[in-house]
Amino acid sequence: MLLSCFIPREVSMLFVQVVLPVFLIVFSGFVLEKSSRLDFRTLTITSLYLLAPALVFSALMKRDFDLSLAGDLFLFMVLYTAILYALSRGLAALLGFDDESRGALLLTTVMMNVGNFGLPLTYFAFGEAALEISVLTFVLFNIPLGTLAIVIAQGSRSSLPTALGNMAKIPIFHAVILAFFFKWLGWHPPEFILRPLDLLGQAAIPLMLVMLGMQLARTQWQSRVGFFSLATAVRLGVAPILAWGLTAVLGIEGLTRAVLILQTSTPSAVLPLLYALRFGGRPDLVAGTILTTTLISAVTLTILLYLL
Repeated sequence: MLLSCFIPREVSMLFVQVVLPVFLIVFSGFVLEKSSRLDFRTLTITSLYLLAPALVFSALMKRDFDLSLAGDLFLFMVLYTAILYALSRGLAALLGFDDESRGALLLTTVMMNVGNFGLPLTYFAFGEAALEISVLTFVLFNIPLGTLAIVIAQGSRSSLPTALGNMAKIPIFHAVILAFFFKWLGWHPPEFILRPLDLLGQAAIPLMLVMLGMQLARTQWQSRVGFFSLATAVRLGVAPILAWGLTAVLGIEGLTRAVLILQTSTPSAVLPLLYALRFGGRPDLVAGTILTTTLISAVTLTILLYLL
């Protein structure tokens, strides 16, 4: 009752109906990890190599593919990533960050959680109608996540051909290529193939959120208020404004515009933390920013949904 005096009813309802369910599933993964340490690697492989590709393939095959939509989303992805990269790199130089801290800032501001947070969020917000757009957004933003993020994490030790080779190993891209090839041939898989793939794909979204909660439970958070404040301001403050402006400049409207803005305004991605742990750098800064942006996004995403 007290909250209703300060928060519009529409905002509180959006939080309860769209944002809160996402965080409840994340929290269930957090509790599960704290109470019984599960084999995170097995769940990761299951999600990456089976459930997520099934989701992408079935979503693309069930809908008519719009080539102009893919072109718009690709151009948006390139401009969005380039501008955020330039901004974050400029801020790091201005503030005198060392190479490792600069890499951590880039990983946590340029790379957003477009998959295991963004996909469920857009689904809860806009339903089945948004699935094709959100899946294409997810796939396209996995290009910088699977290439540029690896290059950033490795620093001067990086190799672009190696990064591209690693991207080519991600089964999600195989599913996209296969779906586009079948559509080009005009061949539609029979129902006995699509139905199990559709069921597998439905399991991908909740598992992604549970895994996010498990990863957050494993995060070792250290207080670096200045760094976390800067990274959070860029990821949750500047990024939505940038997405809003780019969709206007590119003439992207309607549901596509809403999905793009919402899905690219999500917290910092979890995958760069694995890169930081693998290649060195500052995993403490990356992990702390992931935790900070995930918690604060409960407020920022609710406000953004209201504005959309």
